Amino acid sequence: MSAEHDNASPPNPVGVINHVGQQMMNKSESIGDGVPEVEFLVLDEYSWYTAFKALCTTFQEEGHELRIVGDAVRDIIMQIQPKDIDLCTTASPEEMLEILQKRKVNFRKSGSQHGTVTVCKSDALFEINSLRADDMLNGEKISRYGVSFKEDARRRDFTMNAMSLDVEGKLYDYFQGLQHLKEGVLRFTDNALTRVTEDPLRILRYFRFACCSDFFSVACPQDYEEIFAEKRSALADPSIVNPERYWREFCKILPSSKCSDALDQMKECKILRSLGFPVMEKSFKDLIDSCATVKELQPGVKAAVILGIIFKGKVEMLEELNNYWKVSNKVKDVSKFVAGKMPNVKDIEEMKKDLYSYNPSFFEEEKSIRVQALKSDKQCNMTVDQIEELQKFERPTFPFNKDHFAKVLKFKGRQKDATDVLRDAWVESCFTMEIPEMLDIVKNMAEVPEILQDRQQLHGNTKKGKHI
Repeated sequence: MSAEHDNASPPNPVGVINHVGQQMMNKSESIGDGVPEVEFLVLDEYSWYTAFKALCTTFQEEGHELRIVGDAVRDIIMQIQPKDIDLCTTASPEEMLEILQKRKVNFRKSGSQHGTVTVCKSDALFEINSLRADDMLNGEKISRYGVSFKEDARRRDFTMNAMSLDVEGKLYDYFQGLQHLKEGVLRFTDNALTRVTEDPLRILRYFRFACCSDFFSVACPQDYEEIFAEKRSALADPSIVNPERYWREFCKILPSSKCSDALDQMKECKILRSLGFPVMEKSFKDLIDSCATVKELQPGVKAAVILGIIFKGKVEMLEELNNYWKVSNKVKDVSKFVAGKMPNVKDIEEMKKDLYSYNPSFFEEEKSIRVQALKSDKQCNMTVDQIEELQKFERPTFPFNKDHFAKVLKFKGRQKDATDVLRDAWVESCFTMEIPEMLDIVKNMAEVPEILQDRQQLHGNTKKGKHI
């Protein structure tokens, strides 16, 4: 995995302060490499520890070291079961492959060209990375494979992600990550200006990590505000940061409980304008407070719902932002529904008609999204009973088929075009039109062929991808 980490587990302040004291053994020792002393954590209580220990032994016997790094270290300190176990080794990618093949360890080579392999051992998955270091060449920074855990840690974004653990549970903390966790302070590794200059997107990552934890404040320290202000122009430069990367961060920021505070802080720092956001007169707290907790939806869909609520009644602005960020069609569709259609929805029949237009394969998913979006809007025009009725709505089956045409002897037109006309009328009736009435329409088509011709001119031969 790269030096950046995407999974921010939600730290608990009490857990940090109490658990660090319980988890650390009364033991420390000098270890060199710029670290005066090290604490010890208990690892053998984890189900994956035996497999990790075996891997460490394998690498040690081949002259290389292996440590746990990144999110997993932070999670262990916080007494949270790690979702992923990322490891780093002093072995180069070639040496790593040679060791694993020689010792017959099961692994996947998919990322080996980037110095990464995934190892499956005793039902545990480990992603192993070769250590990296940075050098300067002709005034530009270049990355290479290294042998120093400290230099690898220096490349990471935040101090809480720059710690590592060896097989004995020794905690290697080169940049005061443990102290910052205890204090509830989110700090960049080494030099903040350097970290943000390397990748201006780290400005957004700062707010994303702060949002994903109740432990950190989204308020910026004064020195960070100045750095963010200085580097926001680089964040806005598509040649430096691809706007598509913005949405990946907002997917995690928007569904968080501190979303409005983070957006207002970014607005105050004039960061949002750099991201393509229009000027918003109201505070985001006022906008998003109209949104109840959105449950039962995937984070990306939740984010799209909240984005739509922010831009309620401002569909053109929303579309411009979505196009600039190059979000998926799914995000465009959901956010546009929330911003445009949802504020005007008063009739449940219109909602049912809109849902019917979706391919049957996506009907239930789209219905769930709309139901949850309506529930999330405290200013929704639909009643609780109407939303419940929509939730129970099942996609109806169009009742007319080719056998019915036989009952209209004079009909000589294309059955497909006639069926489309009938379906339109049936949907317009909110699925209540019955066969006798449809047969009357077919008889009219037989007597007045211009009905079909007019429809063909109106609709042409194309249909939207989401429609049947």
